[in-house]
Amino acid sequence: MAFKIGSLLFILIFGSFLLARIYAVGPLVWLKRAALRGRALEGADRRELVARVQQLLPQANDGNVIFSLHRENSSSGGSKVTVISTTYYYNVFVVDGDFLWVLPMAYDKRQRSYQLGTPVRFSASDVRQVRLTGTHGKTLTFHFLLELDGRKLELAMALTPYCFRLSKYYPFTLLQEEACKKARQTAERMAFIACNLSASELEKGRLKDECGNYALYAVCASVFGLMCTPTESLIPVLACFAISLILFGVMLSKKQVPKVSAVLVILAAVGSYLMMRP
Repeated sequence: MAFKIGSLLFILIFGSFLLARIYAVGPLVWLKRAALRGRALEGADRRELVARVQQLLPQANDGNVIFSLHRENSSSGGSKVTVISTTYYYNVFVVDGDFLWVLPMAYDKRQRSYQLGTPVRFSASDVRQVRLTGTHGKTLTFHFLLELDGRKLELAMALTPYCFRLSKYYPFTLLQEEACKKARQTAERMAFIACNLSASELEKGRLKDECGNYALYAVCASVFGLMCTPTESLIPVLACFAISLILFGVMLSKKQVPKVSAVLVILAAVGSYLMMRP
């Protein structure tokens, strides 16, 4: 019995760590988010960042400076071993009327120091494509395809109202809700002028991407349920598959139908059932 309980705890802890490390979700993230809220309210990191930006752009202020951290996961390897790596893109954006300034940011995670690069301004006339991803209340990311001086540039502006130091790759703990709101309005105007995309059309694309994440989490939950099956306890197994069903319910409420993910969850459920049969 002790071995089974230990195995279950290991699976749950490992799963929580994996979700936090790769997808920045899960109980570990929620706990740290709550613990650092007070520091964000103090505003020390925010004041320092705005002051540094003002040295390069005097029009910068607390209401128009946005720190953007965009994460991209990629996998490599063969059929036996797959390595998942994460790339972090750091930028600072400044809203200036109908324009946006972007300042590249070089972050030294060991020294906890950063340097800001030369500001570059762009407007709707420089935008070729725009799409929106992310989750309301957490991070909304505008993905721009720009053409500056004859060169095409892909640029992601991640709008996170509450940034916190989840790990050594996250440089700040700060609040920037007002600035994010202003940047979103400017980006939506750019999308409409440059690509004839309304806010509702951007939201439709975002919703499809968000539900894709829900489908992924549903599959992960079913895999954890399958891994818990050898403990011969129904509670964790049922809990995992219940999470999958809840996530599918959320997708359906947003008028998105799970397809491949539903098949994978069903296969995991069948496998779990066969393993538990006497």
